[in-house]
Amino acid sequence: MQIRCIRTLLLASVVFPLLPDSASAMGLAAVASVSGLHPQETAAGAPLGKLNVPSKAMAGNCITRVSPHYPQTTGDSPTATTVIVRVVIWKSGNVTPLRAISGPSALQDEAMNTVRLWKYKPLARDGEFIDVTTDIPVDFDPAKPGGVVTHPTR
Repeated sequence: MQIRCIRTLLLASVVFPLLPDSASAMGLAAVASVSGLHPQETAAGAPLGKLNVPSKAMAGNCITRVSPHYPQTTGDSPTATTVIVRVVIWKSGNVTPLRAISGPSALQDEAMNTVRLWKYKPLARDGEFIDVTTDIPVDFDPAKPGGVVTHPTR
């Protein structure tokens, strides 16, 4: 029985990336990232982020935050700005950036790389944790150092 399961999983890992419609039947979805599309497990084939949650509602659930690095500039003096990144916060509390939806294009990659390191307390609905989609504001301030880890809810 165990060999049959391993064989099925191996077959699925080879075949289903080639068949996008079949992947959703197996509870997989493609998640976009800077380096391309990656299959991501969802609950029983549900769409990414079962629930759209306002960013202010999820802000209180952030348990680990890393500040972004402001890239070196050669032109004008850098100014504080914000990039908004649309993400899925999984039941595990891990964050998968989908895409930057606003902000300077020069800062969007750094914003997505930074948000990938954040950790959230998962949202529960009817006693069960669920995947949610939300927009996260990433504040860039040239006066603050990047890479600083904080724990806002502790």
